[in-house]
Amino acid sequence: MNFIKLLTLSFLLVLGLTVSAQEDDKPAPYKRPDQTYKPDTTDGFRSFAPKKKIDYDKFLLGPMFQAFFTNNYYQFGIMPSLGYKVWKELYVGGTINYSIEYVPHYDGTSASPSATLQVYGGGPFVHYNVWKRFFVRSRLELLSVRYPNLNYGYNKVSYASRGIPYLWLGAGYNLTTSKNLFIPLALYVNPLYGSYDGIEKGYSPYSAICFQVAFYILSVH
Repeated sequence: MNFIKLLTLSFLLVLGLTVSAQEDDKPAPYKRPDQTYKPDTTDGFRSFAPKKKIDYDKFLLGPMFQAFFTNNYYQFGIMPSLGYKVWKELYVGGTINYSIEYVPHYDGTSASPSATLQVYGGGPFVHYNVWKRFFVRSRLELLSVRYPNLNYGYNKVSYASRGIPYLWLGAGYNLTTSKNLFIPLALYVNPLYGSYDGIEKGYSPYSAICFQVAFYILSVH
């Protein structure tokens, strides 16, 4: 009997060890992956911050053109300006200036040649809104003037050019209520005009004082 009990006990022990070994050989239980979305931060393009949009409310646009026609000559010009607000009501920007004057017969006779007077250039400006739509503006310009030299003996026209500096100091009232549009009623003074020589004063498109009414500039000679 003791032998049978010992044999039975040994069989149960071996069976228990075999079942335990089989349990250890089983794969680990399946675990569902985390479904939470995580952005891929390894992508170099996603690490950049989004670009800041341009604030168009800070721009100040001043369209200006002039046209004048008579029996003796025709004139056309443009002078657009663009400024950007840098502090409160202070704008800094630039201006482009171009104009042409065409004279069909320079001395008034049909036999005389035609001639043109061209002006082109530009420069920076500083603009400040003082109160409501009242403003002050300072503009520095360097204009190249291409003017005609008449040779009456040969009835021909030759041309020469002269660079003329302008310093405009002015103030006025903006006729539009728009934040971005500059259409003024203004008066400008050029303190450099007294230093010009005879040729510069004779062919300068502007004198010492200028009025600007909306899109048109009137120079007082």
